[in-house]
Amino acid sequence: MKKITFLLTLILVAAGVTVVTPQQADAACYVDGNTQYCTTYTANRGNGYYFTNQNRYYTNGRDFQIAQLQAYVDQLQALIDQLRELQSNQGTYPTYPRPSYGNSDVDVTTRSATDIDDEEVTLRGEVDFNNEDEATVYFQYGKSSSNLKYETTHWVLDEDDDDEDFEQGLTDLEEDTKYYYRAVAEDERGREDYGQIYSFTTDDDDRDSDDDYPEVEVEDADDVDENSAELEGEIDMNDFKNGIAFFVYGEDEDQVDDIEDDYDTYSDIDEDGDDLQKIKVDSDVDNKITAYATIGGLDEDTDIYFTLCVEFEDEDDDDRIICAGTEEFTTDED
Repeated sequence: MKKITFLLTLILVAAGVTVVTPQQADAACYVDGNTQYCTTYTANRGNGYYFTNQNRYYTNGRDFQIAQLQAYVDQLQALIDQLRELQSNQGTYPTYPRPSYGNSDVDVTTRSATDIDDEEVTLRGEVDFNNEDEATVYFQYGKSSSNLKYETTHWVLDEDDDDEDFEQGLTDLEEDTKYYYRAVAEDERGREDYGQIYSFTTDDDDRDSDDDYPEVEVEDADDVDENSAELEGEIDMNDFKNGIAFFVYGEDEDQVDDIEDDYDTYSDIDEDGDDLQKIKVDSDVDNKITAYATIGGLDEDTDIYFTLCVEFEDEDDDDRIICAGTEEFTTDED
């Protein structure tokens, strides 16, 4: 364990990072006469890293050995926490209190952005309270995934409201610019949990052809039973041609939501069992069509998410996907 701790320290020093380690790290456990002592170190974060400690004594040899091992584990975990924070922020540090990792009593999930315009967007997230009564939530965002230097307003969600979804609108963004963001939730003791980093690109207000991009709409599912359903939607290619029309569906709402953000072509979409499937309905759409598909092999009494999408080449000859909003149905119970 000492070797691992020493190795992490060397890595951080080689990267030009100031590493603060517990004092007397090699003497975390020691013997004074007939009494055996261990020093338990706790990492704290302010304008840097510092450590508090508490001495405990043991008369049972086995308890002493266990405590000795735990003391070294605590030192290693403190260094890992410091490394994670430095990797996440890469020189941009949040204000005090510094976030802790992996031990928050609430869990947060980042959701896909909606209502994207040239200067505005709506960010979405979802918090799981677990056994907490409330959680403070907000978003971090920026133009680099490694430098989310901006924060939205912090606000408190109460479990009694039975509302785990939250969202925040952003304004005064730069047009035709890619932004990165993630949802953050803080438990009642101030420990934070972070969602996955997502991205969106604001519209280009000067690009006249934006209004003539394909328009995609999807209808409610029909003829739903315990393992199948019929899907329907419409695509208007407007000024573009040679579109590939397809439905995506599955039990994972996030994967369905993120098709046009994560992929540029139909062939690139990776199916993921029950969570995500795709089905092509037309490989050469030039005008306006109504698309149909019957999907089967669904699990009974299960929420299924779906949408209609079209792949096409934009005015810069780049592959692009546009999808309708995500819809949902529940299969019948057998």
